[in-house]
Amino acid sequence: MANFNWVLAASDDLRDRYKRPHDDADEWVDIGPNEWTALVERLREIGSPDRAEEDSWTRSSLGAFDDFLSATWAEAQRRKQKEVRKPCRVFVSHQQADVVYAERIAWLANKNGLEYWLDVHDPVLRLANGWALPPLTKSILIASIIEMALLNCSHVIAVQTKNAVHSRWVPYEFGRAKQHILHSSQAASWFDVGMDPVVNGNDYLLLGICAKSEAAVINWLQNHGGGCMGTNPKVGTEPAPLPI
Repeated sequence: MANFNWVLAASDDLRDRYKRPHDDADEWVDIGPNEWTALVERLREIGSPDRAEEDSWTRSSLGAFDDFLSATWAEAQRRKQKEVRKPCRVFVSHQQADVVYAERIAWLANKNGLEYWLDVHDPVLRLANGWALPPLTKSILIASIIEMALLNCSHVIAVQTKNAVHSRWVPYEFGRAKQHILHSSQAASWFDVGMDPVVNGNDYLLLGICAKSEAAVINWLQNHGGGCMGTNPKVGTEPAPLPI
């Protein structure tokens, strides 16, 4: 089965972001490699904004992003109709200030046999701030990297803390990665001490598993950890346990 290669890049060329460093066709990412390549090439053709035609440049850039989203979504639906199973991989969604909790959950996923995707472990996202690109182009590429991860993850767990209450990304990522059924056991949230989905106005989280302890997170992972590919790097030194 093809696998989602987000850890390694074949070269410094962004077009090859999701391709293995050899010609094994089975090693392509599950969903989106061709669409990603087309997006990068199109953005290169569009180039940098000309002050006299900035509105047109903005429309062209956003149009390229919209076409990427439409094409990857169509491919995801085609795979779904053909009942192509994804490797079990957890998208760990978190607010920036909560990275220590996210890394703990990623470590627990590894320990329990699941792959994971975590933004701070993605080598291209780590380099993104150094890209010498127009801000809009950079934002489109970063959003597309996150979209690729969402499309190629079978599970999602959201880190719910006081920091996440006002986050725009955490609810978006939870909703995008969640199965399109009313209640999904493949979507979960871990709640920090004092956090509650109803009290904090996040009732939508009740549509997934609500884990209020590390033990509950481990139980959820163990129930979904069979048959993974195990290609992720280990998360190094064991992070501190989640708060009790």
